[in-house]
Amino acid sequence: MRVGRTLTHHFEIETRQYDLLGIDLGEGARRRMIIFGAVIIVLWIALLFPFIGVPKKPTVSLYVVPPFVITAFGWRPGKFHERRRRVTEWALAVRYALRAHRPIIGLGARAADKTEYLPWRERVATRKVADLAKARVTPEWEREVVVELDPMVRAGSDIVVSQRARLLGSDHVQRVSRRTSSGKGRE
Repeated sequence: MRVGRTLTHHFEIETRQYDLLGIDLGEGARRRMIIFGAVIIVLWIALLFPFIGVPKKPTVSLYVVPPFVITAFGWRPGKFHERRRRVTEWALAVRYALRAHRPIIGLGARAADKTEYLPWRERVATRKVADLAKARVTPEWEREVVVELDPMVRAGSDIVVSQRARLLGSDHVQRVSRRTSSGKGRE
C-alpha cells in the first residue's frame, strides 16, 4: 500500500474588502470574515435586546465587544485541523458534549440503542473541570518526579508477538456480525 504525503500548504484564495462605508481598511479584511461577523453581531443583538433593551452608554460595550472577540478568535485556523476555523471546532465540541457520537453497529445494519451511547460523564471531563474549579491541579513544573528504585528489575521474559494482517471485506464482516448477533451457527 502506498502512502502519499503532502509537503506543501493548501492553496487558498480569499476575496478581500478594502473599503467599507467610506473607511479605508488598509490591506483589506476577508469578506467571509466580515459576513460571519455581521451574522454574529445580528444574532448577539437579537439575543440581548429583549433583556437589556436599547444600548445605552453603560451597555454599549456589552453589545459590541463579545461579537468582535468571537469573530476575531473564531475565524482563526483551528488548533487541530488547519483547514477548519476555530468556530467550527467549538461547535463540534459543544455538539459532542451534548449529543456524543452515534455508534455504528454492524456497518449500519442496525441503529444504536440509547444504552450504547457514551454517557455524558465520560464525554465531558467533569473531574478535570471540578479540579480546575477547586484549584487542585498542580502545575507541571511543581509535580514531583517519580523515580523507580531499580530500573533493571523486570517482571518476566520478553513477549514475542507474531501478527499477520488480514484484509476482510464488508460482506464478510456483515456475515460475521449477523452470525454472532443472531446466535446461530454458520449460514
